[in-house]
Amino acid sequence: MSLFNKWWDAANSKDRVQMAELLDDGFIFVRHNTGEEWNKHKFLDAMLTDVRDKTASEGRRLIYENDEIIVSHSILDGPTGRNAVMLVRLVKDGKIIRAETGMTPLPVK
Repeated sequence: MSLFNKWWDAANSKDRVQMAELLDDGFIFVRHNTGEEWNKHKFLDAMLTDVRDKTASEGRRLIYENDEIIVSHSILDGPTGRNAVMLVRLVKDGKIIRAETGMTPLPVK
């Protein structure tokens, strides 16, 4: 199973242990809007809050994946509005070492 699919399965089941195993200990998440960097634990905390429960994802698709990078796209509709989201993850030794997003606001349906 691809790393993209492993992450998707772990995130959908809110399996923090599995999610943590897929992230390198030195993992960094870069927030698109502020440039702020979150470490692995802060990122997992944010991913597993009720904000995730308030955000609907649609059209999630894998654009490209190899053993160094994963690029995906989806539409997220949640507390920050409706956005097209590009997510780029860097991979090393089978683990995600860095993730960064880019978001474009979309009109409300």
